[in-house]
Amino acid sequence: MTFSTLLPLLTSLILTILIIPVLRVVAIQIGLTDKPNIRKVHATPIPLVGGIAVFAAATLSFSLSMTFDPTILIYKNLFIALVILLTMGVIDDRFDLRASFKLIVQLLLAHYTFTVGIKIESLYGLFGIYDIPTWGQYILTLVIITGVVNAYNLMDGIDGLAGGLGILGFTMLTLFAIINSHVQMTVLSLAFIGALVGFLKFNFSKSQKIFMGDAGSLMIGFVLVVASIHLLQISTTKSNSAFVLIGIISILLLPVIDAIRVFRARLKKGKSPFHADRTHLHHLVLSMGLKHRASTMSILFMVLTISSVGFFLYYYTNTNLAILGMMIALILMINLLQFNSQIQTWKEKIKMMEANY
Repeated sequence: MTFSTLLPLLTSLILTILIIPVLRVVAIQIGLTDKPNIRKVHATPIPLVGGIAVFAAATLSFSLSMTFDPTILIYKNLFIALVILLTMGVIDDRFDLRASFKLIVQLLLAHYTFTVGIKIESLYGLFGIYDIPTWGQYILTLVIITGVVNAYNLMDGIDGLAGGLGILGFTMLTLFAIINSHVQMTVLSLAFIGALVGFLKFNFSKSQKIFMGDAGSLMIGFVLVVASIHLLQISTTKSNSAFVLIGIISILLLPVIDAIRVFRARLKKGKSPFHADRTHLHHLVLSMGLKHRASTMSILFMVLTISSVGFFLYYYTNTNLAILGMMIALILMINLLQFNSQIQTWKEKIKMMEANY
């Protein structure tokens, strides 16, 4: 990889570092902050400008790095959808929009993505299925895009997690884009990696701390899933497509499975699936006594483990067993974390009983 190839990454990194201090000041002035409450660990309002900074830096870097080509027009459509999603996210961060309204907007953007040609056209041999009828493509595209976007939004609960997951995802997309000789996708992914690295510098800072905000987590989920679908469409061979499919599933599986688990538990209790609580994967990891940064690194390690299992099984068996193996590995890890969380809960109850005795 040459220096010119890395230029989008370096450009977006520098732009993010320059943009964020300005956005922090503006956010504090207009009240675009995450305010402390009983569920939050921070004691002062934290600016919610990470998503805005990442979007601005990545898109500007991408634009500066690309010469005009008719195929780049599909990214113009992606940009339009991102602007709408980012705007909705910023408004939600400031005023708290209804979950139903946000879901409708996400479905409309998924519909728009389908109409401009980015859609799931095949399962690439998964369960023996290749081509999908048009109505099936439409339903699957809407469900997958909306599901992944919400899953990533729910994962943004501790320092570095949303950014770290984004970096892993875009790194995977970069490798697959290079394999498929797709310059635009390579540049786009590198631009987002650089912007997310710049964001993490401030996200982990004590004096200049910022959060991603719903605007950022929704945007990252949307770019990752839409870029993944497009990358599958441009994969050069069937075997290459299956290999890319394993990689994409490996980076999206953890947020999606955790979201399904949390939604199911909430519905079982008679609550809204969007009701806030402390049952997410990062809460389970925190219950082990780890700090935020260590918890983030643990979850990222889980993603890398799942990816390793998937590629190993794909190489020695087939696509179906690789995906099944990844799911089993993830479910086992989550069950172990839940078991540990239950033990910690009982320990706390016993301590309270002893204190009241």
